[in-house]
Parts: sequence; structure tokens; C-alpha cells
Amino acid sequence: MAGALDALRERLATAMTARGFAAQAAALGRLAARSEGPDGVLPVLAHLDDAVARAGEEVDAHLAGALAPLAAAAAWQQTAAYVASPPDASFLDLYAHATLADAEDVALGLVLLGPGVRYPPHHHPAEEFYLPAGAIRWVHAAGADPAPEPAGVLVHHEPWQPHGMWTGDRAVLLPYVWIGEVGTSAAFC
Repeated sequence: MAGALDALRERLATAMTARGFAAQAAALGRLAARSEGPDGVLPVLAHLDDAVARAGEEVDAHLAGALAPLAAAAAWQQTAAYVASPPDASFLDLYAHATLADAEDVALGLVLLGPGVRYPPHHHPAEEFYLPAGAIRWVHAAGADPAPEPAGVLVHHEPWQPHGMWTGDRAVLLPYVWIGEVGTSAAFC
């Protein structure tokens, strides 16, 4: 498991550095792996194998090989505010996230979105980087139209920048890094 986490951390650090975020990438060196196991069964986990397969198809086998054991052992959960007030009737069946490693001001994790998700614009105080393991459409501002973004290309959001995601007919895994105030959860805009 440690090898898979190291591979994902290196992949993210390389992508962040290549886009001019070397200082933020250096924070990944402070991460400590979480030792928690799965937290029970969430409906979206039925799509996990397909999301890992998609990473291999749309990005590469190296990323899929790192994601498979990490996703299988992750402590998947849902944001409490989303559970209290989901954006639609199907959202909670098609969404989960897991923190794989963290430190005081940095967290590395995964978001799993099932097929047909319209994850509405949300925001948080942490700066965020995603390395999508499948092509999806993104909303990068409140009220913006969704735009396609390719798989395997780093996506960046400033603190408090509204953003959302739309999936197509397949599930997707989104490795992410939060930098800064990582203890405050996301909230819908």
C-alpha cells in the first residue's frame, strides 16, 4: 500500500511542479498515511472497479495500478453538509471521498463520482488540485457552463473558487490535493 501511495504522491507532485506549483508540491513531502480501512458500504462503491479501469484506459496503467489498492482500502465517506442537504435525490448514491494521507496543512485523497452525477458548484478554503482519472466536464465558477477537461491533466482551484463536476455514462476517480485550511469541509455555493 505504501508503494501505491508514494506513486500517487509522486505523480501529483510532478504534475503540480510542471504547472508552476512547485511550492505547493513540496508540501506533499509532509504527508502521513492514514491507516483506516473501509468505513462500510456506500452505493457509489459499486462503480469503483469501473472507475479504476477507466483510469487505465484514459490515462495510463501506472496511475490505475496506484489507484486500485488505494481505492480498495480507503475509508470512504460523505461530507456531512451534503448528507444533510443533498443537491438531488441520487447524489448520495453516486458520491464519496476518502482522505489517504494528511498533515496539518495538506491532504491527499480521492473523490469517486458515479455515472450521471451533477456535482454542483461548491467551495472551500483550501487550495485544490485534481488529477482526473477520466475525462469529465467541469464548472470553474458559479453560474458557469460545464466545459470538458481531459483525463490526466491537472486541474487547479484557488481557495474559495466555486467549482463543480459533471460525469457522463461512467464513474470517475479524481485524486486530489488540498493545501492550506484542510480541516474545513466543502459547502455548496
